[in-house]
Amino acid sequence: MPNPNLHMTALEITHSKAAAEIAAALETLRPSVERIINYTVAHRTRLVKPALGFDDQAIALSFVPAAGEGRRSVYDDGYSYHHLRRDIWELVQDSGVDVGSRYVVPSAHLTIGRFITNEDFTKDGEGKIDPEKVSSLIEVIEEINEWLKQDYWPKGDEGVIKEGGEWIVGREFGLECRTGTL
Repeated sequence: MPNPNLHMTALEITHSKAAAEIAAALETLRPSVERIINYTVAHRTRLVKPALGFDDQAIALSFVPAAGEGRRSVYDDGYSYHHLRRDIWELVQDSGVDVGSRYVVPSAHLTIGRFITNEDFTKDGEGKIDPEKVSSLIEVIEEINEWLKQDYWPKGDEGVIKEGGEWIVGREFGLECRTGTL
């Protein structure tokens, strides 16, 4: 079973720790959680241009920080996702919990699926990766990305963005704080 982790939307706080370590971190963080998860109420950040990507562990839907797309100015998007991650990191650190994210590069993504085994990508009976199967996955991802670009990326001189093509982080209910296994 995977080790538990502590995660707040926009920032993985820790991962691959024993359950007791996660519980202790959560208790330390608990008095600050409400302030942190509601931080986006006054600090809006917008993400645009959804696209699928993958690595050897997962498939994810990624976004990039907005920069004036969709009838907004660059000034409107001056507070970016990277600013939000920096601020949330500082708030978590100030609570007394050390941030130990596994991702070095800040990423705005939603994990869609994880690869648990490689059996779907191996040659039957050989256990070796089948390049044709990987190529087929890449083709499907490229087709989906083309559809996302056509339907959900900013359009025309006005930069109109179809509903679903932008993500305002924490708009619905603030950030999410969760703990558990992936």
